[in-house]
Amino acid sequence: MVKCVEKGDKAFLLFCDRDVFGTRIKAYFNCYSTDYDFVKFWVQTDDNGNVSAAISRVDGDMTVTAENADFEELLQFVKIVGFTTIQCERAVAKHFTDDEELWGYVVEFKEKTEVKEIPLKQNLELKEVYNIIKAENLTGVGDYLPWLSDTSFRINRNTAKPLLCQLDGNNAGCAMVLFRTDKASLLGAVATVPEFRGRGVARALVTRLANEELANGNRVELLCKSDSIVEFYKSIGFTVTNEWSLITDGTKLF
Repeated sequence: MVKCVEKGDKAFLLFCDRDVFGTRIKAYFNCYSTDYDFVKFWVQTDDNGNVSAAISRVDGDMTVTAENADFEELLQFVKIVGFTTIQCERAVAKHFTDDEELWGYVVEFKEKTEVKEIPLKQNLELKEVYNIIKAENLTGVGDYLPWLSDTSFRINRNTAKPLLCQLDGNNAGCAMVLFRTDKASLLGAVATVPEFRGRGVARALVTRLANEELANGNRVELLCKSDSIVEFYKSIGFTVTNEWSLITDGTKLF
């Protein structure tokens, strides 16, 4: 059975601790709870009342984490409620469609790594971060105002954190804790301005954030595309632990 999540649903929150997709869902829930119409949360339970899937939808962008789920029910559910995108484990996506649009690797930061010191901009403006990641066409970066509203809201509630590097007086690159809970942190928005590539900007920003989150006791993960970038993350202390997929066309569901 799939039903709306209620405030204080401990079983739902505990289930979200299981993976990186749950981290995203839980961070959203910790920020917005059930108080806003543009954010929805659902939970699937089996006949014994055990949680088998957790779902969030924020302005059409859906995230799913599932284990031993009734995937036929989930498939019909996402068709009925609708979505713009679905992000989930690659194995879960295969229950929904065989027309894969985009996939990649989940990588986890396992142990502390030496951090290269680089100059960080204090009192940064989020528009500066947005301009860098938008220019790089990073996955999931939409229009500025919705991005600004959501990102600033989550930063103010300590579930997100941006870093901006400046070199030679210019913005050189950025990285963020995109989602943070009491158990895990999801990093992303990693981008370097083209003229500053090769100077260790991304390495310094990511390792700094990863070390900080790991030191605070959080599992630290990141989603990267299925290309050579995964080798970069392996080189700075990340290990591949899973695969993710992004579904962008609801007409191609089974």
